[in-house]
Amino acid sequence: MQNSELLSRAWHGIKTRAKNFLQHTLLRSIEKLSVPKKFAWRNFLFEQFPSLFASTPAYTSWQKAYNYFIAPQNNNIELIDLKEVPTPGNISSMKIAIQAHIFYPDLAPELAVLLKDFPVSFNLLISTPHAKNIEPLSRLFKTLPKLGELDISLTPNRGRDIGPLLFEFSKKLLEYDCFAHVHTKKSMGTNSIGNPWREYLLKNLLDSSNHRTLKILGLLETYGMVYPRKYPLIDVENCQWGSNLPIAEQFCESVNIPLPSKGYIEFPAGSMFWAKTAALQPLLAKAFLADEFEQELGQTNNTLAHALERSLSHIALSQGYPIALLQESKLNHYYP
Repeated sequence: MQNSELLSRAWHGIKTRAKNFLQHTLLRSIEKLSVPKKFAWRNFLFEQFPSLFASTPAYTSWQKAYNYFIAPQNNNIELIDLKEVPTPGNISSMKIAIQAHIFYPDLAPELAVLLKDFPVSFNLLISTPHAKNIEPLSRLFKTLPKLGELDISLTPNRGRDIGPLLFEFSKKLLEYDCFAHVHTKKSMGTNSIGNPWREYLLKNLLDSSNHRTLKILGLLETYGMVYPRKYPLIDVENCQWGSNLPIAEQFCESVNIPLPSKGYIEFPAGSMFWAKTAALQPLLAKAFLADEFEQELGQTNNTLAHALERSLSHIALSQGYPIALLQESKLNHYYP
């Protein structure tokens, strides 16, 4: 073997070992960071040096998420900057409901503060699993300036917030043009971001400053669902169907809508959103019983409620309605 060939092989081996070392070191550096810095650093490395990481499972998975969430192939899912949306003229004819599941009554004042400034008439439909909450909740909410009807229902502790929305209020919600669904999210025992995640969702959906809620209601003339882009501390690896897909497929078959595709899924993570009632008609028209939802055991996946949460946007799209994701420009760097 000639010296030149030996030198070439040696040089190739050095480059390969150096590449592997650099790749390993940088991948470890991603894992050592806390979110959202972890996501931002990962995105920078994978976007700027794709050839260095192309052979790794982490990059392959990230690229799939990037193709789905950053360069969406579905033109019916749109990023909307509310600053660029004109304030609608007259929406007083819309019949509006806000459905709130209040499991943690200590968080109810947070919701009341936001609803105090709601700009138009609305009805408030509250579900709670504790009878002792009913009277204090009534006192808290009944004086809201734009409140029409206040309906507080005692519901079984089944299906988290999604269960009561459906087995208690779905038939009634069909009487409205649009509705919001919110809840007193804490995510206790599953993660440490429950409070900021809840605040992010509630503020984006119900903060009426700068005509925000009026603009959202205006969007619902066109869009089937309006909700904030995913909270930046959520890893998009968790935004897949996973073991929830068979349950979702069974539901879709039962209401005669197309089955969803495997893999990543766009949905209102945290299950808070505004919806045009007609867009979710197949879901709201289906008669659910409380017993169909699993007993509460602290599950983090693979329940009817988890599957239906992931199905929401798919249902709206199946009815021909586009989805509006409320964009926060300062969060863009953390996606996917």
